[in-house]
Amino acid sequence: MNSDTSINDVVGQFAETELRKFYRAAEIGSAQVIITDCKGIIEYVNPAFTRASGYSYAEAAGKSPAFLKSGRMSAAFYERLWDTLLAGAEWSGEFFNRRKDGTFYHERAVISSIKGNDGEITHFIKVADDITLIRLNEEHHQRQIKLIESINIANLHFIENGSLSKMAGIILETCMASTSSPFGIIMELLPNGNAVVLALLTTSVESAQDLSGYHDIQYEILRHGSYEVPLHTSLFMAPIIEKKTIIVNRAEDNQWKSCTCRLCSPTVSSFAGFPLKVGSSVIGMIGLANCEFGYSDNDIADFDIFTHPCSLAFSSARAETIRKATQEQLKQSQKMEAIGQLAGGIAHDFNNLLTVINGFSTLAIQKIGDDSPAKKDLEQVLNAGERATTLIRQLLGFGRRQVLDPKPVRVNTFISGLHKILSRLIGENIILTTNLATDVGHVMADPSQIEQIIMNLVINARDAMERGGTIMVETANADLDSNFVFHNRGAKEGSYVMISVRDSGMGMSEEVISRIFEPFFTTKKDSGTGLGLATVYGIVKQSNGYIQVLSELGLGSEFRVYLPRVILEHPESESDTVCRDTVESFGTGGLILVVEDEQTVLDFTAAALRSNGYDVLTSNGPVEALRYFDQYGNKIEMILSDVMMPDISGPEMAKIMLERNPDLKIVFMTGYADVKFSITGIKEESLYVIVKPFGTHELSKMVHDCLRGKNKSTVEQCR
Repeated sequence: MNSDTSINDVVGQFAETELRKFYRAAEIGSAQVIITDCKGIIEYVNPAFTRASGYSYAEAAGKSPAFLKSGRMSAAFYERLWDTLLAGAEWSGEFFNRRKDGTFYHERAVISSIKGNDGEITHFIKVADDITLIRLNEEHHQRQIKLIESINIANLHFIENGSLSKMAGIILETCMASTSSPFGIIMELLPNGNAVVLALLTTSVESAQDLSGYHDIQYEILRHGSYEVPLHTSLFMAPIIEKKTIIVNRAEDNQWKSCTCRLCSPTVSSFAGFPLKVGSSVIGMIGLANCEFGYSDNDIADFDIFTHPCSLAFSSARAETIRKATQEQLKQSQKMEAIGQLAGGIAHDFNNLLTVINGFSTLAIQKIGDDSPAKKDLEQVLNAGERATTLIRQLLGFGRRQVLDPKPVRVNTFISGLHKILSRLIGENIILTTNLATDVGHVMADPSQIEQIIMNLVINARDAMERGGTIMVETANADLDSNFVFHNRGAKEGSYVMISVRDSGMGMSEEVISRIFEPFFTTKKDSGTGLGLATVYGIVKQSNGYIQVLSELGLGSEFRVYLPRVILEHPESESDTVCRDTVESFGTGGLILVVEDEQTVLDFTAAALRSNGYDVLTSNGPVEALRYFDQYGNKIEMILSDVMMPDISGPEMAKIMLERNPDLKIVFMTGYADVKFSITGIKEESLYVIVKPFGTHELSKMVHDCLRGKNKSTVEQCR
C-alpha cells in the first residue's frame, strides 16, 4: 500500500483537489502528521515524523503509536487521552517519546477524530510539533536554579551546624533528583592521596542494604557519616584520577569494563562523575549512577557549570572546618596549658608532701611485722599516696611539664614488676591475671608513661566492676595490615607490641565509647577526674601508637594499646627497668650531705639513706650546707640537694662546692617536673636529678648509681 492509496482510503469523502493540497502540505510541513484507524493502527506518517522519531513510513505503518513510548508517561495519562478521544472530543497535550536511536524527545500534539457519514469514528489524526529544545532549555534553566539553590541551602545548614557531611548530603540529594539517579556519592580528596566520603545516598532499598552490609553501617548514617577510603583506579575514582568528567551509559563500555566500585559494589548500569576543582586542583568529585535513561550532553553542560560554585562552597566549608578545628585545638591547648601551669604551680608543694607521705609509709611498713594490725592501715595510706602521685603526673602530662626519658622497654618485664602494686590498687574483690606472650618485643618509650598506660587502664577496669570480677592483662606482637587500618581510622600499618586490658564489667554504650578519651569526661558520679583514659590516649598518640576499644553493654570492655615495636641492634644496651617493688639493696656506706629547706622532706630523705647504711649530714639551706662542707671537706662523698631554695639555689651552691672539690658527686631533688638548669664545668649527662615524689628504693638506686659513676638515670625509670 503506497501513501497515495492510504490517503485516498482515509479521506475518500474529500474532493481530489482538496486531498492533493492536504498531502502536499503534510509532506513539506514541519509539523508531524500521523493518521491511524479507529483502533489506533498507523496508516500514514509524514517526513516530519521520520525526522523527529527516526522511523520511516515503512517502519511505522501497521504499528500502534505505543512503540514510541519512553516509559516516563503513566498509564493513567494514556487512559485519560483515550477517554477524551472516544468521547469525540479533541485532545491536546505533550508527549515524551523515545527515538529509534534510544534518545528522547518532547512534542506538543493535537489529536482529533475523523468521523464517517454515519457519525462513527473511522480514523484519528495527530499533528505534533517537536519542542525538545524548548523543554531542554526550560529544564536546563530550572535545574541550574535548583542546583544553585541547593548550594545556598547547604551553606546555611553548614553555618548552623558546621557539618560538612550534611552539607554534602543536601547537595547530593538535589543532584540525584535532577538527573533521576537512584545512587549518588560525594568524595573529598585528602592531602594524603586518599578520599573521604562526605555523602553516600541511594533511593533503592536493595542498594541501601548492599551498602550497609559492606561497611557495617546503617542506611540512616550514609548521608552523614564521613569515612576514609583508599584512592584506587575504579569507576567512582576516575573523575579524581582523570581530572575530567566521566560519562558511561553502557555497563559493557570496554574502557571501564574491568573497573569496579570497591567502595560499595553496586551494580552500575550508567555513571556520571564530575570532578570538583578549585583552579587546576581537584578537591573531590560528585558521582551519580544508574539513571534509567543514561546521562546526556545536557547533564554534562549543566554540571560543568554547577561544579564550579559547588567546588568553591566545599572549599570554603572545608577551610571553615579547619579554622574551627584549629581554634578548638588552640582553646584545648590553652586549657591544657592552664592546667599545666596550675599543676606546675602546685607540683612542688604537693610533691614534697607526697614524698613524705609515701616515704615514711614505706619505712614504717618495712619496720613493722606482717602480723601487725597497723600494716594494713599503712598500706592504705601508701596506696592513696601513690594514687595522688599518679594524678599529679597526669596533670603535668597534660601541661607537657613531665620529664620524658624514652628508652627501650621490655613490656613483659615491666608488667611483671607492676603486678604487686596493681593488686593493691584494685582491691581484694577483683582477680588480676596476666597472659604475657613469651616473644613480645621492645617499645621505645618513657617507662613512666608505660606505667601510666597500664595503671590507668587497670584502674578504669576496676571502676567498671563495683561488685568485683576479673581483669586480664595480655601482651602479644601484632602486625597491623591495610585491612586493619581501613577499619580502624587513625591506625597505621606496621609492627607493634599489643598491650590488652580486659575486664568483666558492665561494658559501655556507643555514646560513651565516642567520648571515652575526652579530657574531664567521666561516667563516675561521685569520683573520677576524667583524666585517666585521656592521659592514656595522649601518651599512645605521642608514641605514634593506636588504641582500640572493644566493648558491649553487659559484656565487659577491652582496651588494646598498640605501640611501635623496635628492633635493638645491641640488646645488651636495653634498659633493665627496675620497678619500685623490686627488693634490692643499694646502700654501701659513705657520708652524704642532704640539703633541703622543707624539714619533713629532709627528715625522710635522711632516714631513708640511713636505713641503707649511709652516714648523713642534714642542712636546712645552702648557707649552713657550705659551713658543713668547709668543716668536713673531702669526707663528704655526695651532696643531695633541693634545687629551689631561699637565698642561694641548689645549682649555685653546687658550683661553689665543685670549685673546691671537682670530684664531688651531686644529685638534685626537685618537685618541679620541668625544671632545667646547668652548671659550668659539668656535662649534662653527668647531672643527676631525682624527681619528687620518690620512695626509698628510687632514692637508694639514684645515690648508688651516682657514687659508682654509672650512666645518668632518673627516678622515672622506676615509675
